[in-house]
Amino acid sequence: MQVELFVQQWKAVTSGSLEGPDGRCYQRRSTRLRRRQVDDLLSAGAPLVLYWFGGQQLDWLDGEDAVGAWQTARRRLTTAVPRPDGDVIWTAGEWASDDGSLVLLTGEC
Repeated sequence: MQVELFVQQWKAVTSGSLEGPDGRCYQRRSTRLRRRQVDDLLSAGAPLVLYWFGGQQLDWLDGEDAVGAWQTARRRLTTAVPRPDGDVIWTAGEWASDDGSLVLLTGEC
């Protein structure tokens, strides 16, 4: 399932919290995950949120949609400051609620 989140959620991300369409409130836990950590979280059923910094777009994906989007972005994940080479570079962070986690990918050019 893919859901475009509202503008209010876009602003909430910068303050470190996010309410998902599942009604849970997630708080930023970490800002730099490695590929294997993302693989493990998604395998455990965590949703994926794509935070397109330049376009102010915020998409919630879960299930097979999350896995497919991650496979597309996986090779462009970095833990360093993005390089200005024209392609999207992703950084990954874990956000946690009382009963689960999500992965937030931040895309920058």
